[in-house]
Amino acid sequence: MKDSITAPQQYYKFPLTDVKIEISNNIKEVEDPLYVDDFYRVTQNEFLMEVDDVGTFYAANGNFISICLNEQAKRETIELYLNGSTYGAILHQRKIMPMHGSCFVYGNKGIMFCGDSGAGKSSLTAAFVLDNNEFLTDDITPIIIKNNQALIWTMSDRIKLWEDSLKQLSQSKESLRKIDPETEKFYFPLASYTKSHFTLDHIFLLDIHDNPSISIKEMDGVEKIMTFRKEIYRLEYMFGMPENEPSFFNNLTAMCNFTKVTKLSRPKHIPIQQTQQAIADYLDKFYKTD
Repeated sequence: MKDSITAPQQYYKFPLTDVKIEISNNIKEVEDPLYVDDFYRVTQNEFLMEVDDVGTFYAANGNFISICLNEQAKRETIELYLNGSTYGAILHQRKIMPMHGSCFVYGNKGIMFCGDSGAGKSSLTAAFVLDNNEFLTDDITPIIIKNNQALIWTMSDRIKLWEDSLKQLSQSKESLRKIDPETEKFYFPLASYTKSHFTLDHIFLLDIHDNPSISIKEMDGVEKIMTFRKEIYRLEYMFGMPENEPSFFNNLTAMCNFTKVTKLSRPKHIPIQQTQQAIADYLDKFYKTD
């Protein structure tokens, strides 16, 4: 048996077509990592993640991935780690700032939802897309700064939704692939945006609070930069990638200087459509739709 084979790109789905992906029998090593925890070993140009019962995922130089798999690992679980933490590592290595957010187009404006897992990023994005708005990204949003303008790199063609969110959005889970065999969360296909980039105009920071109603507050100044630094996807990687800190800080500054930022807090069990309507009403103050 060969030590490694090139993984069919059409089998293990991955957003970037210029990254070589191989399946290997040999675990790659990261020498002298600058950051180590229970999962990761990270340097500026190398990344290794070990996942029990799944395998190891190695990424280097922003263009190469080597996977050493447990023979019992399921395709869905492999793709989950490949398209999450490993994809994030490749972006970090390229010094492309990945935000933990989901994006769509509203009134010809690029909108991004950020926030912790469970805040509603994906479900609200899906609600707007199902309401005839164009889909841009889910969960990981690469941001490129060009001429002091933040651009969303649009490469997504599916969104991850919990079963409850599908029910609220009147969508069936039948025929949908689970993101993991043990999880009632599904990949919901959506049409990809036709161009590679879209201008980011408005960011919403979503969170859950104990109050009975939705609150919406504009953010400004240094508060925006410090708040959204925390929304960089896999922020902990930067402990092993010291070159990224100044680069990403400049990106955040440019992004916040030219992008409107709003904090939205909502009760935990409020229906998706009710939150969507509150956001739409708020956005219509700035962006009139046809």
